Amino acid sequence: MRLPIVLALFLVTFAYGQKGTNSPFSYYGLGEKRFEGNTENALMGGVNAYVDSTRVDVRNPASLAKLTRTTFSLATSYDIRKMQTSASSYQERTFLLDYLNLSFPIYKNLGVSVGLRPYTSVGYRLMSHESISGREQYYSYEGSGGVNQAYLAAGYEVLKGLRIGVSGGFNFGKTQWQNLYSSPSFLYISREDSESLYRGGSYALGVQYERELTKDLSLSVGLSYIPEARLRSTNNLTLYSLRPASGNFLVKDSRNITDPNLVKTNLTLPSSLDFSAGVGDQERWFAGASFGYSNMSAFSNPFVTSSFVGYENAYRFSVGGFYLPHNTVYTKYWKRVTYRAGLYYEHTGIIVKEKPINDFGITFGVSLPVQGLSNATIGAAWGKRGDGSVLKENYLTLKVALTLNDKWFQRTKYH
Repeated sequence: MRLPIVLALFLVTFAYGQKGTNSPFSYYGLGEKRFEGNTENALMGGVNAYVDSTRVDVRNPASLAKLTRTTFSLATSYDIRKMQTSASSYQERTFLLDYLNLSFPIYKNLGVSVGLRPYTSVGYRLMSHESISGREQYYSYEGSGGVNQAYLAAGYEVLKGLRIGVSGGFNFGKTQWQNLYSSPSFLYISREDSESLYRGGSYALGVQYERELTKDLSLSVGLSYIPEARLRSTNNLTLYSLRPASGNFLVKDSRNITDPNLVKTNLTLPSSLDFSAGVGDQERWFAGASFGYSNMSAFSNPFVTSSFVGYENAYRFSVGGFYLPHNTVYTKYWKRVTYRAGLYYEHTGIIVKEKPINDFGITFGVSLPVQGLSNATIGAAWGKRGDGSVLKENYLTLKVALTLNDKWFQRTKYH
């Protein structure tokens, strides 16, 4: 791996104009919260206890202190979702860019990472109709966009086995909404176009401890904390009157109806705390668990409100691990493949019509050696969210990640 190759990969994959989801649940909050860890850990249920010297998971920036090689990581997903209500069902497919980052050790026991990843994604299209006083009313709701994060993180080992870390992120993005209202008895169609531009910063703190229990068994524990943050939002709301004409719409009238008090608002991003622990033989197998808690009840967005949506504190529990049959270059290829599996349960903290939205899933996959310590990871997550009383969503997410490792910033020794 050389610098021109890495820069080319950055340019080719800098595609964050993507539609990051196709889920009706992204209607709520800032959108669907994206998984912030690496694909390897995602395929272990999201467990964040294992610390690797050649892979990066900046959910706990303290892990960067163990880096021994420069690492470039790129991950994508292909998302298949089937949505069901009491009246209908439909399916959506979406290609996603999950993250890209460049990480490297710059001094003994000190590692740094810089990268880009989605924080939330909005992508939905909903249609409904009702009869009011004998008149048919039709509604269409569509949203797209989300929030991305560019980050810089560092981790340092202060004592043998004890690592600390910090990361800072710049959050940015845009979300657009379009709502249409029509009726056969109306001459014109009403359309509301809303837009929010987001800017803001956040940071995270982490600590990890790793200790050998026996010659072939070690313990890893970690704790990370993200304080509450603010996201500045610049908002606009425009109302249009449209007239159907030859399969298109002609704008009859438009006016900006943004409330002067809501042109600029501050959103509250809730704090979160994550704890993880696990045991294993670092070269052969590992099993662990993670628990995360988020103060979701503190979330607020003055510009976008709903009478039937509420928020309460959220939590997530996951278990998982990996198994590596044999870790030498002299054995058969498939014995050098790492097998991963896990499961998770999440109470999202979103309440729709007094019903909580929960998420459950199982994960599985493999990491395939490519060259040296580089590898390609492929796998899937299958899960379901919500229930049929409001909305039920079944999903299958296929994941692919590429991790390239090389030695940088090391002196050449001459003998």
